Amino acid sequence: MATMKRKQVVDTEGWTHVVRKPRGTGYSKDRRVVRSNTHAGDFEINGVPYLDRTLENLHQEFCHWKKEWEESSACEKLQILLLKRKGSCGMKKVSNIVVLGLGSLLSARRDARRSSGTQLAAVQTILEILGPEIPVVVQDPQYTETDETFLSTRGWRVVKDPQAFDFVCESSLVFAVHCYIEIYKSIASRNKAPAVIIGTKMDNFKRMENSLDMIETALLLDNMVEECEAIDFPQIRYDFSDTKIYWRKK
Repeated sequence: MATMKRKQVVDTEGWTHVVRKPRGTGYSKDRRVVRSNTHAGDFEINGVPYLDRTLENLHQEFCHWKKEWEESSACEKLQILLLKRKGSCGMKKVSNIVVLGLGSLLSARRDARRSSGTQLAAVQTILEILGPEIPVVVQDPQYTETDETFLSTRGWRVVKDPQAFDFVCESSLVFAVHCYIEIYKSIASRNKAPAVIIGTKMDNFKRMENSLDMIETALLLDNMVEECEAIDFPQIRYDFSDTKIYWRKK
């Protein structure tokens, strides 16, 4: 059996990566883990390049994105609009948060890590305003075991696709920014629409009405948010481009 020696490599951003044998990463057998043959990452899963970082490395970089987010005007604007609607008797109350498609914090692409880190920081802001005791469920097929451990240490429940949809109910806040249309379709197919949906502007999917199935899906999405107040999500770079907060009225 071939082996791979452990070694430390410092990248151009100053981070230390521990490169090791793929079998030691602990991923499930149905995910193809190989050492990356490109300079983009340390290893790949199903062709997607990742960085091999420790929990401490991951935490340090997330703190950087979190600080940047908390010092932005977008964070302040989000806090104000959440506080205003949290105290409104005319808006649905939130009992749990379901986070979908946040992306891996170990992506080899720096802009992808930045977006994921910023969006994660925004979820924390939402949680702080609505109630730190609210349970959070997170799901993304691209999570590594390190991602899952990092999120679990925050007290959040990490589940495998598609288990998170079972946690969506009429008092849920669903955070699904820049997700595929199938994700929103799965949410809309629930018996009861969630109290709040933070995701891509649903009107955008009308541009894709090139088949009967797409027309029906666009109509389903319209129906899901028709009784909601639609609010523009505060912008920082392109991390929340075309993102709306759909908050259901009582």
